[in-house]
Amino acid sequence: MNNMNNETVQAQGLNRFYSKVYLFFGLGLGISAISAYFFGEVFATQTLQFIQNFPLGFTGLWLVQIVLVLVLGAKAQKNPSLTLAGYLVYSLLNGLTLSVTLMVYDFGSIAGAFISAAVTFGVMSAFGIMTKRDLSVVGRIGYGLLIGIIISTLLNVFILNSQPVDFFLSIVTVFVFMGITAYDNQRIRTTYMATNGGANTGVAVFMALQLYLDFINLFLALLRIFGKNN
Repeated sequence: MNNMNNETVQAQGLNRFYSKVYLFFGLGLGISAISAYFFGEVFATQTLQFIQNFPLGFTGLWLVQIVLVLVLGAKAQKNPSLTLAGYLVYSLLNGLTLSVTLMVYDFGSIAGAFISAAVTFGVMSAFGIMTKRDLSVVGRIGYGLLIGIIISTLLNVFILNSQPVDFFLSIVTVFVFMGITAYDNQRIRTTYMATNGGANTGVAVFMALQLYLDFINLFLALLRIFGKNN
């Protein structure tokens, strides 16, 4: 009887933790969507001027975001308040960089890519949450391939400048993030269990950041594959 009660309490705690993670995930997406609209539509001229004057331009903003992700990962358990603040700043900054990317595409392409990404993300998230199979291998392979994609993308941007290579990398990115999305959703459960239900708000925020990155990268990859330039 006590075991059943413990399992019920643990399941309820896990569900609350999932809810908290997805609440922060939705908050991040909402901030990015609103900021992307204002930076890209209302303050488009100022946005472009800001990026042009920023050290290293668009690349500089990208590097700042990478540093933020690394800091959030290091501080998640120790400083929940700083982790949450950093996540909100990251979401705002990503909205800024997204606004410039979205200027290139028409609204139909953006909406289509968003819906496709949402459906794909939802299916793979559900699989990751419900499956009993250990997805650790999928995660290791996915993150290994992701490093290769990042290196290949940098080479293509600065050296090759090849549209077919970009198209191929975008397709690979979709499949890689499908696997990573499932893995990250399962990792929410394993992280919660590993801490015996003691995962704090900082950990929830960091897990939300992982899901946020999964969704955004799915969206951008699908946009590059199917999007029509403005």
